[in-house]
Amino acid sequence: MNIDFESRNITRRSFLKGAGVVGAAGLLSACGGSKSNNSGSTAASGVEAPNSTGATPLKEYISWESANREIESWNLLYSQTLSDANVVTNLWDGLMSFDCYGKLVPAIATSWEANEDSTVWTFHLRDDVDWVDCNGEVKEHITATDFLVGLEWVLNASKNEANNTSMPTLYIVGAEEYYEKTKDMGAAAADLHYQDMLDAGVGIEAPDDYTLVFTCKDPCPYFDTVASYTSFYPASQALIDELGIETFRGCDNTNMWYCGPYIVEEYIQGNTKSYIPNPHYYDAANVSRFERLTVTMISDQAIAFQLYQNRELDEIDLNESTITTITSDPNNEYNSQLCEKRARPSAYAMHFNYQKNNADGTPDVNWNKAIANTAFRQCFYRGLNLKAWFSRYNKINPLKCENDYYTMKGLCYNTQGAEYTTLVAKEMGFDTEKYDGETMIRLRANGGDISALKKQAMEELSAIGVTFPVKATYFIIASSTSALDNATILKQCFSDSFGDDFIKLDVQTYVSSLTQEVRTPQLQSFVINGWSADFGDPVNFLGQETLHDDNAFYSHYYSNIARVAEAPADYQKDLMDAFEQYTDLVNAANAIVNDTDARYEAFAKAEAYMLENVLVSPTYYDIAWSLTHANEYSKINAMYGGCNYKAVNWETSEEAYTTVQYEQFAKAFDQASQG
Repeated sequence: MNIDFESRNITRRSFLKGAGVVGAAGLLSACGGSKSNNSGSTAASGVEAPNSTGATPLKEYISWESANREIESWNLLYSQTLSDANVVTNLWDGLMSFDCYGKLVPAIATSWEANEDSTVWTFHLRDDVDWVDCNGEVKEHITATDFLVGLEWVLNASKNEANNTSMPTLYIVGAEEYYEKTKDMGAAAADLHYQDMLDAGVGIEAPDDYTLVFTCKDPCPYFDTVASYTSFYPASQALIDELGIETFRGCDNTNMWYCGPYIVEEYIQGNTKSYIPNPHYYDAANVSRFERLTVTMISDQAIAFQLYQNRELDEIDLNESTITTITSDPNNEYNSQLCEKRARPSAYAMHFNYQKNNADGTPDVNWNKAIANTAFRQCFYRGLNLKAWFSRYNKINPLKCENDYYTMKGLCYNTQGAEYTTLVAKEMGFDTEKYDGETMIRLRANGGDISALKKQAMEELSAIGVTFPVKATYFIIASSTSALDNATILKQCFSDSFGDDFIKLDVQTYVSSLTQEVRTPQLQSFVINGWSADFGDPVNFLGQETLHDDNAFYSHYYSNIARVAEAPADYQKDLMDAFEQYTDLVNAANAIVNDTDARYEAFAKAEAYMLENVLVSPTYYDIAWSLTHANEYSKINAMYGGCNYKAVNWETSEEAYTTVQYEQFAKAFDQASQG
């Protein structure tokens, strides 16, 4: 097929659409058309986009997402992944949102307050919020009842299949009991409605159409951060009745209802998503929006750079090779436009698989025995030098990416103003160590020398039949040369740090879904994955790794330690003892509800125990360099929840931002944050 790409005949958007239609491997799902376009343009004109440099802002914006992070669920109540929330946050609002400094700001709730001991929280709702369909037509008015319906859906095991129950069951009176009741009822629980939840004594009520009251089990001074999470988002009973439970659970952009700043104009699976303004958005008079926001899926960063050069993308993150290309040529036009981004609000870690299978479905006993050994695991945390690998993410300042903790930085602070991970650092004994740009902090005590640990591990494991080198299987998406380059560097880090006689990285590929092709059949030795907080307390991180909890995400879906606990082998006894002790420490910390400082100190001890036993091995923070037409510091910067990709109030520029401008943005942001 011949396509005319002559510039006067094609727009940036039609280029992407044309490329998607020609090369798309997915299904086109569109709803609306010209009617939505017209209403979107009108809605977008309500508020002028902010600008601090005098530049011309962009009316349309084209962003990107990695190809392996395609949306899997459009239902925020059901989904538990950020790749979904990053999309749906533009379509579906909750009680609160966040500003660019990470502070809670009103959304559907205009204000909120707690009683004296923080056990009862009252939220006052707007009276002008509507559900609209994919054409932007008003379907129903939102009241407090929609939040009752939403919470009942989440707590109903038959409806939401145990997803997102952890926050309400941990904190709301009667929520855990109601969840267990629906779990025991099986399929019959599908017939229950929000009144059944209220009659069962769950601590939520709507005294009028625009007031919502939650009663907590214990004092919870950070409950407003909990209530910002998607567990507490609204749902329409009328839509559930119209679609039925199964269809609502699996709703998509064509049949869902919207109450957020945008509606979906067009969706091409695996290719692009285009959003246009919700013509009936309640906050249209107060926030700026794009006339069209397009997110295109990128399989390779080299392709992204080409698209950016052609202005088919308005922002890209740069990999090592692209930065090298730019910086090695003093005449390169992009030299003055390299912008170091803020750390994304998440912490990445190497999540070991304690019940790995071979490709034929049989247990990989060699790996399972090795990873159950404490000394073997400790080699990862104390000896794996990742500086060269960090350069793939931040070529200029690689060690800024170093992550030594499981919980991300900036999540919470004690009453003395101490950031939580500094308490963990103190427990680990390197609280006086500072970034020097030369050596990883956690390798300084022994210089990365793990010869004694390696000898111990090899002797102990050889005695139970483990053969060396142990093969550590690591999966990357097959279509990405950048992922392959990253994995190649990581493999060299393994070789340099461990020696090829001890542990060798075996890089394998999957086609499209890490979940379906790798994690579900349990083929990986480890996955490097990030966690962004759901609310502002350490239990949200540490609780994902505990035993005996249906809501411990990583224990069930990554490490498989929950499955190991059902029938551990003899060689897994010490491993299980470590996880049990860790679980006890987390539960003990979580039981401290009246003393924030004591609570955080107890969590820090639990996290230090996790790190000393390397139940999980932290890896990196995502601090990338970019070329961009958006001021990163104007975007939402939530430390928890799923609002960070909500495209409102973005400062943009027709001309690319420069390094100097970004340094000024960073300085101004830091001053404002500290002020």
